[in-house]
Formats: sequence, C-alpha cells, structure tokens
Amino acid sequence: MIDYRFAFATPADVPALALLIERAYRGPEAAKGWTNEAEILTGPRSSPEEIAGLIADPEARFLVALDGDRPVACALLKRHGTGAYFGMFAIDPAVQGGGLGKLMMTRADAAVRELWNANYLRLSVISLRDQLIAWYERRGFVQTGQHEPFPFDSSPGALRTDFHLTVLQKAL
Repeated sequence: MIDYRFAFATPADVPALALLIERAYRGPEAAKGWTNEAEILTGPRSSPEEIAGLIADPEARFLVALDGDRPVACALLKRHGTGAYFGMFAIDPAVQGGGLGKLMMTRADAAVRELWNANYLRLSVISLRDQLIAWYERRGFVQTGQHEPFPFDSSPGALRTDFHLTVLQKAL
C-alpha cells in the first residue's frame, strides 16, 4: 500500500481539488467505478469558486490524501452543531478499491474530534445510491430516517428526478 500523507487543503490546492472531484464524480473516468453519479447527473459536481469558499470558511476544512505532491483523495469536513458534516468525498478513480476510502474515513473521524471535539459525523447520499449507502453503513453510519430534497435548482444536469438525499450519521 502507498504511504499517503494527509493534510488540510490550502488556497493553492483549489485547482487540483476541483479536478479531483470532477474526475471522481462525473465524466468517463468516473463512470468506470461504482462511486460515480454519471447515470444520475451530468455537468460539474462543484467549482473552483465553491471549493475556495469552503477552504476560506473557518468552520470547514478539506482533508486531503497526497501521493507525493498529488492529491488522490479529499473530503470536506464542516462543523455541524456538536458534530461535523462529511461531504465532497472524492477518491481518484485510478486508486479506488485499494483501501484509501477506509483510511480517509478513519482520518476524518480523528480530524473532526481534534478540530471541533465533534461527537458525531453526518453525511447525505443520493437515495438511489444503495451500494454507496451500504459502504457507509459498513463504516458505522446509520440511516437517521431524515431525508433532504436534492438541490435540483442549483445542480442542473439531472438525468432523473426521482430521488432525494438520505441522511446518515455515526457517533464518534
């Protein structure tokens, strides 16, 4: 296994993170893996402006896994009440399936406890993504029974509209 280095993103990382997120969620490379949204959504997943704004937010951090100087995984961590929100989780399609996702989850758990003394980690997943929901459940998350509407108005490119966001959470 590669010896990844972990860090929090800085403004200089914005272009690389934007590219990583797009490669993991959308487009031909993403479509090869099981984590993509290509059959549900088209168009950009995020933007450099959104990522820069999140990096500048004092209540948020992007945890990044680096292979040398190249980011190969990232996850948004954001304070959420007495816990934290986990999102924009992206693993480079070229390294998916090698255990980096599990390692990122472990690092995220530790980071939010250290940063904010978080007592839970929360996330939301497109309800149609049964395989991904099951992956998170194997990592200790449970479905809360809460659902959020998908932001179709700010996410153009939906190929279907018969879904919502399922909220999962785990105690830390």
